[in-house]
Amino acid sequence: MDFLGKMYELSRQRASDLAVQTDYPFPVRPLKEALAGMAIIAEIKYATPKDGLLGVKQNPASLARTYEKFGAHAISCLTEPTYFAGSLEYLGIIRSSCTLPILMKDFITDERHIATGRALGADAILLITEMLSRKELDALSQCGKDLGMDCLVEVHTRDGLDKALAVGATIIGVNARDLVTLKVDPSRHEELALHIPEGVVKVAESGITSGVRLKELKDMGYDAALIGRALVNEEQRRDIFHVGQDLRHHTA
Repeated sequence: MDFLGKMYELSRQRASDLAVQTDYPFPVRPLKEALAGMAIIAEIKYATPKDGLLGVKQNPASLARTYEKFGAHAISCLTEPTYFAGSLEYLGIIRSSCTLPILMKDFITDERHIATGRALGADAILLITEMLSRKELDALSQCGKDLGMDCLVEVHTRDGLDKALAVGATIIGVNARDLVTLKVDPSRHEELALHIPEGVVKVAESGITSGVRLKELKDMGYDAALIGRALVNEEQRRDIFHVGQDLRHHTA
């Protein structure tokens, strides 16, 4: 079984243990409106399948406040526990710690997963085209919309992009990482951006380790970048946020 297949099965197992949600105490903070002028979606990430634990010492509340102070426009919270050391509980912690929209990032396969995230404070969800059938993608996207949430639909290939557009995705994330080999191919950002229609928000994912790359992505037409691993390094973090602020200043 490949990595995506494994994550799909683990996600289904976790979703089966979730209760049905009927109470949503938090108003939604729109993600889409925040993604302009090369906005940075700063990811709270404690581990990766490739690197294991990353040695991050700050708790989710502290990281969220730090990223907001540095100029992030949204927070991505990994909630997958097995390979990314994430937790659904982090959503509530982050929600009470900053004012930014929160993207729930996981290998979502079930509407119960989405509803739980919404109840805990998530404003938006990430859905992966290559892991889901067209029917599943459509149903999960609609579930998010019914709960008032924005959906960032992640693609890795042209087929995945076609599927995202077919279900009416308005925020598309191009992930340069191959989820079979886990290797990054930066050329994917440029190749797939050319096929994303005007009016669809474009988000670059993976392989973004410097302010120079951030500027290159803006020149390709991207509206935002989702960055996790690079923000663990303080020098890279300062560089990326500094360039991000400069790009938005010149856009304004």
